Amino acid sequence: MNIRTVFQVVAAVLLSVGIAMLSCVFVGWLMNDSRETLFRLFYSSLITILFSLLGLSIRSESPHIGYREGFGIVTFSWVFASIFGSIPYIWIAELTFVDAFFETMSGFTTTGSSILGGEFTPGIEELGEKSYGLLFWRSMTNWLGGMGIVVLSLAILPLLGIGGMQLYKAEAPGPTTDQLSPRVAGSAKRLWFVYFLLTIILFGLLLLSSKMNIYDALNHAMATMATGGFSTKDASIASFDSAYVEWVIILFMFLAGANFALHVKALSGHPNSYIKDEEFKTYCILVTIAITFISINLISFNFFDKSIGDSIRHATFAVLTCMTTTGFATANFDVWPNFSQVILVMFMLIGGSGGSTSGGMKVSRWIILFKNAFQQVLHCIYPRSVMNVRLNNHVVPSSVVQPVLNFFFVYILILFTFTFLVAFLEPGLMENGPHQIETAFTSTVATMCNIGPGLGSVGPTQNFAWMAPKTKLLLSLAMLIGRLEVYTVIVLILPSFWRK
Repeated sequence: MNIRTVFQVVAAVLLSVGIAMLSCVFVGWLMNDSRETLFRLFYSSLITILFSLLGLSIRSESPHIGYREGFGIVTFSWVFASIFGSIPYIWIAELTFVDAFFETMSGFTTTGSSILGGEFTPGIEELGEKSYGLLFWRSMTNWLGGMGIVVLSLAILPLLGIGGMQLYKAEAPGPTTDQLSPRVAGSAKRLWFVYFLLTIILFGLLLLSSKMNIYDALNHAMATMATGGFSTKDASIASFDSAYVEWVIILFMFLAGANFALHVKALSGHPNSYIKDEEFKTYCILVTIAITFISINLISFNFFDKSIGDSIRHATFAVLTCMTTTGFATANFDVWPNFSQVILVMFMLIGGSGGSTSGGMKVSRWIILFKNAFQQVLHCIYPRSVMNVRLNNHVVPSSVVQPVLNFFFVYILILFTFTFLVAFLEPGLMENGPHQIETAFTSTVATMCNIGPGLGSVGPTQNFAWMAPKTKLLLSLAMLIGRLEVYTVIVLILPSFWRK
């Protein structure tokens, strides 16, 4: 692996991070942040930019990106972005490095898990009172991570004389065969245009509500489209007590959980691309089924005073926030009936569509898994028949089916391994009474599937501040592994990866 090339491109990504951080100084100034916090935010940005310029000054003799360089660039970009993005939290909010790193990694991976609101950490609204610029940076990490800070950097890779196809393959979230344009940089620009456009539309719609000001609307628009879930309020979306706000966010969570290539095609004059896409249709069916079952369950238990409308709204919000791995909350589903909780955890694992900003295992993978399993059963009945897995009326080659099967095994293996490690390492679980296993498992699911809240002591009304530093670092790694689709991070651990 060419270390100089990797370091140079990571520096280009950090330059984007530093410039984005600098914009937060302006927001803080508009919101009347203190002079001290503005300077600390400015110096944090300056340190990031200077470090990135130092990296860009290092020239590689052969600036070519192969698969090894692609994996290294993507993983180290997220790690270094999280390290430098932690500086404002340490300097302004006076968080420890581990807490600051956890919060920043959660932002860039669009996980939404938080340590804010703990015994020794400020609450979200308290952080805003300290520095609105820092709270805006928190939402900005969500938005940058949503489409991918590495995909953003593809627009400037040609300036470095480096091609980016391997980089795009390493970062692209989920299996997708849609090719938007022959040039990677062109694809990245189209994706970012749609991403930006939807964010602006959502921002405008949220402003129509009397419950949100410009600052709240912009922060929540960024967090929604990124499916990141960082709110400006301790009680998340519930604090606005507005059915209009909830339905608007429900709609855009749904759009963010769909393949962005479909949005690009629809804006290019092909809206029927949604109807033709098998993954999108499955996505719609799954959402509808989950909403129906949970709504009936909530109504039967009179959770919202026999209000059918409230039950459907809260069920819809919970299903979309879990399946798209956004992590917003309008109600504490940790106290809902077990049947509803089981469905929500299942949908956390399923995740959104391939090519979306969502986490989880992706709908397209589950389709391939189920179709392959069904064909194996049929093959037992008709052993001489030749059967193929098909997606969107196209045969899925075995070279795609086999990696999906392998991914499923590795994903579940890592999920249970991390659950075991959390249960083994975390002393705070002993204080959790009968919910120890529930907390250990769902904290891993919440971070690895990039959801945010889980159940038990990490539920929608709780946080991760009570956990030990080693557990927070472990779950930060889980966020990274989940966001970068497992293999991108795992291959760096193998000794053979570093051999020439």
